[in-house]
Amino acid sequence: MALILHLGAHKTATTHLQKSLQLAVETLAEAGIYYAGPDLLRTDLCPLVDGVGAKGPQGHAKAQRASAVLHQAQADFPHLLVSDENLLGGTNRMGLFDRKGRIYPLAAPRLQRIIALTGAKDVTVALSVRDPASFMVSAFSLQITRGHELDIRDYLCGRDVAALSWSELAERLLGVEGVSRLVLWRYEDYGALRPQILARLLTPELVPAIPEPPPANMGLTQMAYDWLIARAMEDSDADLRSLVREAWRKFPKTGDRAGLRLLEDDEYRRSAEAYAADLAALRAMTGVEFLAP
Repeated sequence: MALILHLGAHKTATTHLQKSLQLAVETLAEAGIYYAGPDLLRTDLCPLVDGVGAKGPQGHAKAQRASAVLHQAQADFPHLLVSDENLLGGTNRMGLFDRKGRIYPLAAPRLQRIIALTGAKDVTVALSVRDPASFMVSAFSLQITRGHELDIRDYLCGRDVAALSWSELAERLLGVEGVSRLVLWRYEDYGALRPQILARLLTPELVPAIPEPPPANMGLTQMAYDWLIARAMEDSDADLRSLVREAWRKFPKTGDRAGLRLLEDDEYRRSAEAYAADLAALRAMTGVEFLAP
């Protein structure tokens, strides 16, 4: 049984890719591929996301339910594709990094548990990476929409965005027993690479059968964020989620509206430089297949 684990990351067009696959789930099944995405993995039927992260009897029970579903899938299908960015961890300010500055600090033990629950022996991990500054601003925007954050400096907790290292994360993932290869691509190349990504996750013959849905999880524009901050300052008791929905309606993301730009120009410059060096390190790593346009 071939297992591919697509782990995101967050805010790298992951939802768009998942929706594409979900729209073709019956076609994939006919081709011998069992696709398990968020529509399944975040339910009581197969609560893999909760089961991997939770502890105690309840967490164990969820993990075992998910394991039973995935083991049955292995018995019925020659290929298993699992996709959920929350398997890596979350984007809240205390969970995305540890004190050492490592992104997704629990990614390796979580991955180890996922592999144990599936019983797979040869696992390919697929992951998209993104410029650190852009990634952090987008992750912050996600937390805004959930009503958890308003100030990016509070969210960053003094961290230097340029210090984010995808190659360090890749080393930890490759170090997990059972992982044979890591397939990577840049979020910035997603549009051009989508057919190639699908071919790598599925087969080249299936690519034409995968629909392309509209953009998903559109972030806040700068105008929406500015409006949101002004309203939140006027009324400290206002419901942030309601304000976010109103901001989205008033200032939707269109071609003439700029996205969030909340960091200093120097931070964006240093982030771009660090990202370029990090990409070079990733491309040179043994066990990494780096997709390029």
